[in-house]
Amino acid sequence: MKWSDRFATGIEDLDRQHKMLFRMSEDYRETLSEGRGGAVYILMLDSLEDYARAHFGIEERCMFRYQCPAAQQNSEAHAQFVEALAHFRKRYDAAGFSLSDAYQVVDYIDEWLAHHIGGIDVQLKPCVERAEP
Repeated sequence: MKWSDRFATGIEDLDRQHKMLFRMSEDYRETLSEGRGGAVYILMLDSLEDYARAHFGIEERCMFRYQCPAAQQNSEAHAQFVEALAHFRKRYDAAGFSLSDAYQVVDYIDEWLAHHIGGIDVQLKPCVERAEP
């Protein structure tokens, strides 16, 4: 999935972080198609967990600051994302690398990009625009 301006939130730092997630998904999907997914799967999970820790708090504060009506829905979706990552981590810890799980992770991320960023996060943009002088 590719970034486009339809995913913009109106906050440059958030959009830059979102673009990074788009790149991570593209890069990992390419790595899987090249047969190298197992070598970097745990790094992908680590990166996603780091991303969630760093990004979600910033985004939630922005939603609150700009009084975005999607703030609660956003927080709940973030919790679900963290749970999904924990599920994949647990499966990896129990059984090691699974190509099926790896594709499920990247599909989950692409779904997240389309529906979370493209459906929830973008609701921040009009709130930011209203707040600008």
